[in-house]
Amino acid sequence: MRAGIGTQLTWDDHEFVVIAVDYRHALLRSLTEEFVREVVIEELLRMPDVVWRDVRPPSTEPTDLQLIAGLPETERRSVELWVEQLEVVKRAVDAGRDLIPLLADVRAALRPDIEASTETVRRKFQRYLAEGVVGLVDKRRFNGRKPVIDARIAGALSDLGAAGVKRSSGTRTRTVDNVKWMLEEDFGEGVELPSDRTLYRLIAAHPTARKLNASARGRETAANKPGRAFGLHGSLRPGEHVQIDSTIIDVPSRLLDGRLNRAELTIIHDVATRSILAAMVRAIATNSADLAGVLARALTPYDMRPPGAREHRERMSATWAGQFMITQERLDEHRLAQPYIFPETITTDNGKIFRSRSFREGCARLGISLIFAAKETPTDKPHVERTFESMVTRFVQYLEGFTGGSVERRGRDEPTDEVLALAQLQELLEDWVAIEWQNRTHDGLADPLLPGRHLTPNEMFRAYRRVAPEIHVPFGIDDFIGLLPAKTCTLQDYGINFKRRVYRSKRLPELRAAGAQGEGATRPCRIRYDPHNPLYIWIEHDGQFVPFRAAPDLLDEPMGGDIWQQSRAVNVDADRAVREDAAQLADRMKRAQWVRPGKKHNRKVRAAQVDRDPMHYTSNAQTTAREEPVNEAIGDEVIWERGSGFSLLADDDGVWERLT
Repeated sequence: MRAGIGTQLTWDDHEFVVIAVDYRHALLRSLTEEFVREVVIEELLRMPDVVWRDVRPPSTEPTDLQLIAGLPETERRSVELWVEQLEVVKRAVDAGRDLIPLLADVRAALRPDIEASTETVRRKFQRYLAEGVVGLVDKRRFNGRKPVIDARIAGALSDLGAAGVKRSSGTRTRTVDNVKWMLEEDFGEGVELPSDRTLYRLIAAHPTARKLNASARGRETAANKPGRAFGLHGSLRPGEHVQIDSTIIDVPSRLLDGRLNRAELTIIHDVATRSILAAMVRAIATNSADLAGVLARALTPYDMRPPGAREHRERMSATWAGQFMITQERLDEHRLAQPYIFPETITTDNGKIFRSRSFREGCARLGISLIFAAKETPTDKPHVERTFESMVTRFVQYLEGFTGGSVERRGRDEPTDEVLALAQLQELLEDWVAIEWQNRTHDGLADPLLPGRHLTPNEMFRAYRRVAPEIHVPFGIDDFIGLLPAKTCTLQDYGINFKRRVYRSKRLPELRAAGAQGEGATRPCRIRYDPHNPLYIWIEHDGQFVPFRAAPDLLDEPMGGDIWQQSRAVNVDADRAVREDAAQLADRMKRAQWVRPGKKHNRKVRAAQVDRDPMHYTSNAQTTAREEPVNEAIGDEVIWERGSGFSLLADDDGVWERLT
């Protein structure tokens, strides 16, 4: 681009024209006032408020080039042909040739591809001179006629959209009627309204009113977004910014009594490395004690947890790893490779459990700061919210019994025969986090210089440690147990009964003799338990936690797991019918032996009936031979006298004759 004598520019809100130029200076004359200004050329070029006029050739505008690249192939080829021919005409006109013969030459050159009249060529050339390539493009593609909306209708649509955020969704017909009634109430009946078809188009184009017939949940979620532009909330090092949240997952789990119930998932997510520090599922609503268990898992690495953690994981993972010949050592490698990150600051929502006194005091004792998000503003903790969606697509939807996430996506006959027990679901979830999530590339961990290269959470953690090494001291076994939920139980001769299991220890006689926590042997004692590790419980005694192990069950025996698996595969409805029938018969059997207390006459009658009943064990009845009919053979058969033990036989002589 070159500027010379005659070039116009705007500077300090004044219009100038260049009248003289030397090797260093330029002389400018004002077009509006009578003065000239001499300026150094280098300074003039660097001034931000200087605007040059007619410097760039129209055909080389960047917007023009981008516009051509975005056109369809046929239209782009047509524009390129016009540009090629009109450039020839422009150079010829600048050289002093006549325009009319040149236009005829353009018609002849374009005739094989484009049919155009001389007037069309003239009009194209004039637009090309004035606008560049943009003048050759069909404006109808980009500058369609925009309808003018009545301000009163636009205001009514905005009011309806704002008022319908938390209302149920309806049809567009209801929205049209509401607009009419609102305008009638505000401006009277004389308001001139467009047709219903036009109102439908206006509603479809409105940013909020068009959502009134869509999902109510999506409408409320969109309303919770802040009006400002979204920003980035990063973290300078692992553990500096951690987020925690809970949600109900769309898959059932099997409770201890065999019933099915949807599980609730709680995770702790590190923003810097995108690592999941801990994840836990519960069959009921998560409480503050469960949050302490999640913190215990986040603060204690897998290899430093109490005895029984690895054994229980091997038990649970054997149900799926065994069929693929996957060794437990191979799974342990990924569990041990998970990074340990101490959460310095945790961002959470305003849920009751997160604002509970026990959770806040527990975080304060551990040296963890809490930040509460604004109410109904999930964008304050977007990382953990997005992680839940990824866990559904990557893990939850592959589990049996997945309900689809909504009623319209739920199947009618979703199988639930192989639904996982809660303990199995917990161990499978932790294995999935260690194996897939921590070793899968994350879009939020992209290389700034090489955006196509992404890191995994484990790789990002190692990169942080190489640049800024830190020593995060993990919790020990006693610290882990101290964060677990507590419950009061009683020491028995055989151990402790807890959740339908019996726990024993070699130190049971010692604890019964001394009394746990200084109490008597028969008094309650305080135990600690891991909801997802039923193999062990712990009793605090003399400043230490004494482990009690669950008594061996059929799972410890050969083929024990197969036996219980087959027991769950039976026809539940048939078994239920048999149980109900047996229960009714047992009740009638016991009812027949019952006599109302306090009625002596009934007791005497009952005793006499029993004595006369030869079928009763305590009967005193004597057997007598019945006279044989003449036509029957006489034998040694003994005929029992009919007693009163069975009323059915007393009422039906035919039955009695057949039996005797």
